[in-house]
Amino acid sequence: MKKTILAIAAIVTLTLGNASAQYRVGHEVSAARVEAGPQNYSVGKLDAIVHLSRKQEKEMQKIEIRYDRLISGNKRYQTYQHVRRLEADKQNALLDVLTPAQRQRLYAYERSQRPEKGRSYRRG
Repeated sequence: MKKTILAIAAIVTLTLGNASAQYRVGHEVSAARVEAGPQNYSVGKLDAIVHLSRKQEKEMQKIEIRYDRLISGNKRYQTYQHVRRLEADKQNALLDVLTPAQRQRLYAYERSQRPEKGRSYRRG
């Protein structure tokens, strides 16, 4: 009887350990995919990358304030998709302020920050 109970306990323990290990591997891969998505830039980070003019900084700060008020407004009626859409609109509005030369500089910076294609996110 004791051997049966011990065997069942061992099987349950090994099964639970295996299931949680598989979940964590999948979770790491999905986190890597999220990090590879589009970047969210603040005014300070954009200034450091593309050297904004004073006028562009002020315009971007106004855009950030406007969208932050929209996002932090009435949280009762906001959904996750609504907030994500507002964040994407905010980033597009910020990028619209940049000149074509500054956009090229930003895209070059983004390409330099990406991981190499041959590298995998999995640990081996």
